[in-house]
Amino acid sequence: MSHVASPTSDFVERVLGHSKLDAGAIEQSQRSFKKHLEQKEKGASPAGWHGASDIVTLEGLGGDYLWTADPLHPAQMRFQFDAGHVGSQGTYRLVKGLSIEEGVFHSVPNNPAIGWAAVVLSPNGGAQPQVFTVSGMLTDATWKIWILMLNKVGQSGPIEPAFSSVRFF
Repeated sequence: MSHVASPTSDFVERVLGHSKLDAGAIEQSQRSFKKHLEQKEKGASPAGWHGASDIVTLEGLGGDYLWTADPLHPAQMRFQFDAGHVGSQGTYRLVKGLSIEEGVFHSVPNNPAIGWAAVVLSPNGGAQPQVFTVSGMLTDATWKIWILMLNKVGQSGPIEPAFSSVRFF
């Protein structure tokens, strides 16, 4: 299975610009990821659980999920990649009861440029972007994501605990 090429540095810079994260947090994440790469075994199967430092692609993100970012108000999230941008950008639709939020999302797997996997939701209308780090995911042998563990990101970094987002069948 071929993977989507790593995002360019320009793309990574745009994602980081949307995230508004502190430069120190970015540098620490890069150091942690580089250390992980030095220790990681090669040739692992895509099927199974991938921890925070093992997210090599998000090409399997497209689809519908139970979205529990607000556990008291679960929602339905749909990610749809733009043509030519599978694994990196597209549109999203979040349905919470009678409320619908739509916008553009950017996703980036772990790579030395940033050191973690992230999804950034930019709602239509100019509302503040929402940043999530990917703390883990369960995939099948084709990289289709079935369970996605995400952390909201605040001014001090990722917010614990992570929340799960489960693909609808």
